[in-house]
Amino acid sequence: MTLTVIAVLSLSCKKLLNEDVKTQISNLYLDTPAGLEDGVRGSYSYLRNWYGGQSSAWLNIFGTDEYQNGAADATFPNYTANLNPANAIVRDVWNAMYLGINTCNAVIEAAPAITGMDAALKNRRVAEVRFLRAHYYFLLVQQFGPLHISLKPTTEADNKATRSPVADVYKVIIEDLNFAIANLSQTTTEYGRVTIPIAKHMLAKVYLTRAGGAAKQATDYDQAASLAKDVIANGGYKLVTDFSQLFAQPLTQNTENMFACQYSTSVVTGGFASNTSCFQFTAGYELNGMIRDLANGRPFGHFRLTDWMMNLYNKTADSRWEKTFKSVWFCNRPGTYSINNKTVTLKRGDTCIVAFDRELGAAEKAAKNYHVFTPSTYTAGQWPMNKKYMDSLRVGLNDASGKDFTIYRFAETYLIAAEALTMTGKQAEAAVLINTLRERSIKTGATPAQTAANRAAMQVTAADMNLDFILDERARELSGELTRWTDLVRTGKLIERVNKYNPVAKLTIKDFHILRPIPQEQIDRTFEGRTNFPQNAGY
Repeated sequence: MTLTVIAVLSLSCKKLLNEDVKTQISNLYLDTPAGLEDGVRGSYSYLRNWYGGQSSAWLNIFGTDEYQNGAADATFPNYTANLNPANAIVRDVWNAMYLGINTCNAVIEAAPAITGMDAALKNRRVAEVRFLRAHYYFLLVQQFGPLHISLKPTTEADNKATRSPVADVYKVIIEDLNFAIANLSQTTTEYGRVTIPIAKHMLAKVYLTRAGGAAKQATDYDQAASLAKDVIANGGYKLVTDFSQLFAQPLTQNTENMFACQYSTSVVTGGFASNTSCFQFTAGYELNGMIRDLANGRPFGHFRLTDWMMNLYNKTADSRWEKTFKSVWFCNRPGTYSINNKTVTLKRGDTCIVAFDRELGAAEKAAKNYHVFTPSTYTAGQWPMNKKYMDSLRVGLNDASGKDFTIYRFAETYLIAAEALTMTGKQAEAAVLINTLRERSIKTGATPAQTAANRAAMQVTAADMNLDFILDERARELSGELTRWTDLVRTGKLIERVNKYNPVAKLTIKDFHILRPIPQEQIDRTFEGRTNFPQNAGY
């Protein structure tokens, strides 16, 4: 495979990656203890090529049952003809993940010959890198299917590559993760480093994903359930008591945050910032009574909720709706304005905009002393927006975010276990896990009786446990967290649920859209092109 000559990036970050920035590490340096440490840090840095950027957001949020296009390019939300082998996002993701894999390969190959380093520490570092290599392969195989497998570093141009079956890719991923589990530590004092529970969580997700495809093995669901239950019992993590704490500002290293991609806006630590904060936000500052500020975000307005997603929550009993989505904006530019065809004086802090999840009658709308948006008028550019990634601590109005991106959190471990148990006929055990997860999101009512009623409404039973319910619950819990497209693909539900719930994407989605196109650049630079490196069907 043609890959860039090895350059192990050692991008400094505010916690784990806290070292002098070195843009390239030579093989001679990599063969030293210090070089290996920097190589390991560099292997983590490629997480930023996926988490926190536009590419992964478009690949994993758009074109699902949850979100339709707001004000973004229509390629991914609507499965247009531009979703093709020449697409730059597809190409860049492919190249970046293989660069990450190549860096991991270089570290793994260099490690055995390094002297003067504690053997156990060296094994832990190699285990971290093998976890990361598995992670990058897992991201790729879910999007593209059969892949070229490279387990040795590429140090010069090579035009020979073939696509190995998905089963072989999973074999590599599982071997790497098993090595990681055997050699990592149970805990770490360095936030950001991989540990045994994190590797077990990922391996559980890998088995769950493989179980839904042609490469499935008979024990995949059992393995997924066993690993996830082990993390729940012994991983050392706890569900936070308040759902809103998960993404509070500033983002803390809470008891539920398992593994995160680290970001910072500090020039001292490289200035690598996340753009996730931009994509969900809408341009309310353009309306009377509002001005653009740090608190309300940098608005790209990409992701608009489907009607199905807005109505998925029990909003009387489940606090996750209001703690996930922002639908009210408060005046930050006081003055007297014309709103709803009348003169209104707004003070700072007054309600200025409300994006309702229902239609309002003309008289009801006219009575409001603020801007009103309803589902039929969301095209004006205002709708309930996901606020998980809001970052009021950005440096400036046009700056991206220094907020870390949570890759794995403990709530998903419960969901993985519940799904695997459901698929093996253990619905009662699955229901217990879902009820435990839901407990922290029950709304406190105005009276004890109302709280009790809300608790009863949030309880599920074994009879509720089926694949569609699990997918609904994952949407309620994980919306916007870069899991949805792959969730629907691995469960075989993408086409069905897009046709049912996404009014625009259903017009153009085809069966072959369960995979992305192989970048044409990759095929062109491969010896014999399509002969050895065929394109995915439909592209």
